[in-house]
Amino acid sequence: MKPNKLSKLLGFIPQPNLLYNFCNLHKETILIFLMKNLRKSLSIPFLFTLLLSSKLFAQIYTDITKPNTLAYNDFISGNFRTQYEGRWGGDENDHDMYEYLSFKTKDFFHDKVTIAGSGRLSEDFDGHEDKNGAFRDILDSYDRSYNGRVYFLYADIKDPVIDKSSLRVGRQYQYSIETILFDGAKYEQKIGILDTYVFGGLRASQYTNTYFDTVAGSGISIRPFMDTRMNLDYVRIIDDEFIDDEVGFNVWQRIYEDLNFYGRYTLLNTVSKDFLVKLSWDKIDWDASVQLSYYRFLNSLAEQSNNISPISEILNTFEPFDLISLTGHKGWGEKFEVSSGIDRRNVLEKEDENTFNRDYYRTFFSFMTYNILLKESKVTFTVEYWNIKGVDHSTDANVDFDKKIGKFDIGLGTGYSFYKFNFTGSNDLAFLENSELEEDVVQKINVRTYYLRIKYLLTEQSNVSLRWISEVSDTDPETFHQLVVSYNKSF
Repeated sequence: MKPNKLSKLLGFIPQPNLLYNFCNLHKETILIFLMKNLRKSLSIPFLFTLLLSSKLFAQIYTDITKPNTLAYNDFISGNFRTQYEGRWGGDENDHDMYEYLSFKTKDFFHDKVTIAGSGRLSEDFDGHEDKNGAFRDILDSYDRSYNGRVYFLYADIKDPVIDKSSLRVGRQYQYSIETILFDGAKYEQKIGILDTYVFGGLRASQYTNTYFDTVAGSGISIRPFMDTRMNLDYVRIIDDEFIDDEVGFNVWQRIYEDLNFYGRYTLLNTVSKDFLVKLSWDKIDWDASVQLSYYRFLNSLAEQSNNISPISEILNTFEPFDLISLTGHKGWGEKFEVSSGIDRRNVLEKEDENTFNRDYYRTFFSFMTYNILLKESKVTFTVEYWNIKGVDHSTDANVDFDKKIGKFDIGLGTGYSFYKFNFTGSNDLAFLENSELEEDVVQKINVRTYYLRIKYLLTEQSNVSLRWISEVSDTDPETFHQLVVSYNKSF
C-alpha cells in the first residue's frame, strides 16, 4: 500500500474497531505517512507526548481486551466525518476531500488519566491551484496533494502532585488573552478561593513554521465574594522577530438577580491594547434578555507575533475604533420569538479609514415562528439595514425555513451581507497590498446568498448531509457556488 492512499482508505472506515484493526495491520505504512507529512509541524515535546501516548494506548488496549472487561466502544467516544467540498466561481473550480477524527477516552489508570485528540487528513483532487487562481489556499502551498494536521492530542492527569490539581501534556490550546496552540504542558492548582495555572512549551501552527518559537504564561482567578470573580492572565510569545508580553484583567459581577456585568482590559508590551464592558439582563421566567456592550480598541497594531497579528500584511495596520452593540430577545409561548439589535462602529481618526476599517451602522429585526403551518418546522424572517459611510446604505430581507420530515431535516433560505471575503483574485501579497485593487480582490460587496441543506439520519449515531450555497454580488465574479457532501459518525 502506498502512503498517498491513506486518506482515501480512512474515508471508508467509520467504525472505531475497524479503524484500529486497519491501523494495526498497516502500522508501518501509517508511521511512514505520519513522519513524512507531519514532521514539519511536530515539535520535540509533541513527539515525546506522542511516544508517551503510544505507551498509554498499549496499556489501554491491554485493559479493554481482557476477558470480562469493557468493550472498545464503552471506553472511547468521539466522532468521524468524511467530507467532499466543491467550489465554482467564474471559469474556475476546485474539488477537495477531508477526513476528520476526534476522540476522548474515559478515565483509566485508577480514574486519573484521560486522552483526547483531534486531527484531519485532506486531499486536493484536482491538483495545485495556480498562484493567481480563484481558489488557491494554504493546501496549494505544499509539495503534495494530501496533508495531515493534528489539531490537538494530549493527556489529562488528575491530581498528579497534590489534591485539587491537574496536568495536561501534549498539543493543546490555551484560551486566555490570546488563543494559542502549543506543544507542552499546563498545570492547574486550586488553593482555597484561588484557581491558578502555569503553562509553557513550543508554539505550534497549522499555517506557518514555528521552529524554536516559544510561549509561556500563567494566571490566577479569585472569587472574593459569592457574586464576584476576577481573573489576571499573562502570556509571553517569542517568535523570530518579536517578543510580546500581554496582560489581561477580567471581572464578572452579578449586580442584582438577573443583571450581570463583565469587563475586560488588556495591555500589550506595557501599552493599553483594548477594553470591553458589557451589561446583560436575562429574565428566564419572562423568556427575555437584553445585552449592551461597548468595545474600544485603543492603539494601532501592525506586525507583532503571529498570534497577535496573524494577517496584518493583508489587512494593514489595525487602527483605533470603538463599537457599541445593543441586542434583545423575547419569546411568546412556544410559537413565537423576536430578536432585534443595533451595532455602531466608529473609526476614531477619520484618516485611518480603509477597506477593513470603516464606520457603519447595522440594525436588524428577526421574527421566528415554530410549527405554525407545519409540524416540526421553524421559519425565521430577518430585516437588516446597513449604512456604510461613504459607500452605500441598504435594507434587505432574509428568510430561513427548516422542516423535519421523518429521518430528513431540510432547510433553505437566503441571507445578505454587505461585505464578504472574495475568493477570486491573486494571492500574491504585493498585488493584495495595491490600494487600487485591494477592495475588488479581497472583498465582495453587496452579497446575496441562497442556500439549501439536507440531512438524512441513517442511525441514531450517523447521518449524511448535503449543503449547496450560491452567492450573487456586485464584485467579479458575480456568482459563486459551493457544494458540501459529508458522512458523519459518532461512536
